[in-house]
Amino acid sequence: MSNTIAALVVSLPERRDLLTEALQSVWVQTLQPVDTVVGIDPRRLGEVANMNRLIDATDSDWLAFLHDDDIWHPDHLAVCAEYFDDADVIVSRFDLIGRPWSSIEPWHTDFEDLRRTNWIGSPSMVVARRRTFGRWCNPTPGRRWVDWANWNRLLDHGARFVDTGRVTTDYRFMGGNGSWSPR
Repeated sequence: MSNTIAALVVSLPERRDLLTEALQSVWVQTLQPVDTVVGIDPRRLGEVANMNRLIDATDSDWLAFLHDDDIWHPDHLAVCAEYFDDADVIVSRFDLIGRPWSSIEPWHTDFEDLRRTNWIGSPSMVVARRRTFGRWCNPTPGRRWVDWANWNRLLDHGARFVDTGRVTTDYRFMGGNGSWSPR
C-alpha cells in the first residue's frame, strides 16, 4: 500500500508572513510530503470550500492539514507516519503559543470525548487517511467549529483515531489571527 502525504496549507491574503512561516515548517520536514498544496482564500469562501479545493488538487493517500498560523516541528510528518498501519486519523500534541493553557480545553486521552467537546487544538495537529476522511463538511447543529463537526463525522463512520503522544506542532495565537483575546 502506498503512503504518500500531501501538506494542505490554508491561508488568507493578509497573512502572508504567517503563511511563509508555515511553509518553512513544511520544507524542513524530515519526511517530505509528495505534494504541498496552498489555498489562499481572497474571496472568503471559508475553510470547508478552501480545504476541499486543496483535497481535490492532490491524489495523495494521506492529508496533512496546516493552518497558516500554526507551525509543524521538523518531525511532525515522520512521527505521524509511524501510525499509518494502525489509524485513519492521527493526532499529534502541541505547544500552545500566545495564550495560557487555562484558556483552552485540556488534552483528553479518549477520542470519544470529542462527541461532547472539541479538545483537538487545530486541524494542524491532524493527518488523515484520504479515503476515510473524504471531504470537509460544514458544521452540524451543536458543533459550531468546522473541525469538530468533521471529527464527529469520522467517529460516526468508525474511523480509527490515534494519539501520537508527542508534541510535533505549535498552535499559535499572535494577535489578530485567532478568536481568543485576553480579558
